[in-house]
Amino acid sequence: MGDSPRDWSTPLPAAVTAWPPPRGVKVAPACWVGGDASQYQAFFKAVLREGGEDALARIWNDAPRRLGARWTRWFRPGMPMHATGSLEEGGGGRRQHGFLVLARAALLALGHPLVV
Repeated sequence: MGDSPRDWSTPLPAAVTAWPPPRGVKVAPACWVGGDASQYQAFFKAVLREGGEDALARIWNDAPRRLGARWTRWFRPGMPMHATGSLEEGGGGRRQHGFLVLARAALLALGHPLVV
């Protein structure tokens, strides 16, 4: 459980490394809202089965995203996610922004202290 991203670096496909780097450096773990680890693992495993090792998974983030904001954010330390431009109304009046994240890296992050 004490592994750092440097201990298990996940090579990123060219489609992901071409994304502009997010601002700053993420040091806090990603935080899921609702569901549990087994549900998230099942979701990312299904994305990998359907799309292969470099498959991108669509996830939702309710953090504010202003007009003109960068298209990438940090998903977990060392792993960017890319805004799709999709927007939906979420629970509690918070808007949900669609992002793409590398499914393989997201699945690995669930087994480390990088997603809570």
